[in-house]
Amino acid sequence: MMDKSFWLEIRENKYAIPEGKTVGKLTEELFSFIGSADPELRDIIGYETFANWLDQQKYTVEQIRSYVPRLSINLQHGIGEQGTDTVFTRSFSVLFLAEIIYADNKDPFLEREDVHSIFNKGLAYLEAEHDLRGYITEKGWAHALAHTADLLFVLAGNRFMAREELEQIFNAISKKLTEPTEWVHQHNEDDRLAQAVLGAIQRKLLDDFFYKQWLNSFLFSEGIKRPWKGSFENPHMHHAYFNSRNFLRSLQLNVTEKQKLASRDFLLAEIGNTLKEFKQF
Repeated sequence: MMDKSFWLEIRENKYAIPEGKTVGKLTEELFSFIGSADPELRDIIGYETFANWLDQQKYTVEQIRSYVPRLSINLQHGIGEQGTDTVFTRSFSVLFLAEIIYADNKDPFLEREDVHSIFNKGLAYLEAEHDLRGYITEKGWAHALAHTADLLFVLAGNRFMAREELEQIFNAISKKLTEPTEWVHQHNEDDRLAQAVLGAIQRKLLDDFFYKQWLNSFLFSEGIKRPWKGSFENPHMHHAYFNSRNFLRSLQLNVTEKQKLASRDFLLAEIGNTLKEFKQF
């Protein structure tokens, strides 16, 4: 295994491949950094190098497509655990997948089944992930929810995502936010999720009826009013209340800033109406 100085020198040299080395073998080592508890190895070396090599088109299509199932399998590594370092493997594998979709959005190379596989596994991961820590002292960012939001954002803009998939993105986000949880999201997760929703809105495949029904899901579940009133007495419901409300406020701000967004006025009115009903007292 190369030491950090080797990798930091690559970074200094604008990610040029060192003489006598191949991108394939070097990437095998990068993948070993995905789950590291060392933020320099994981973020600065592992993630940034992979993202830059994708951007510089250092990989063949075959290489990238071979990485998709490997990264997808990582989403199950330690799933269900809380407070352990396995979260880094899951969270950064999501981020690597987001970079692959981002590259595909710019210069298409993935097949429909590749994108739909990532989409389905990403949604399953969003539902199953219970370690929602943001920043961890000395170990850096875990940020599973924010990284998954980044994946959903780039997926929302992909050519293979139709109305049905966009609706699934919306519904998966509202379901995650409204469920009782130990976590109050305080590291910009609400903004990242709002960006994913905004990306889906910009596709212009959804209509006002869907938006109204979706926003209503923050107040009702299967026709039954959500127990937000008095939720401050239950810590997990109290957290869900603030996670949902903060997200809706972030979405409201993001929609406000997009002057030419489709259904902008309708969305602002409906988000405002939802927030008015979003009360604990």
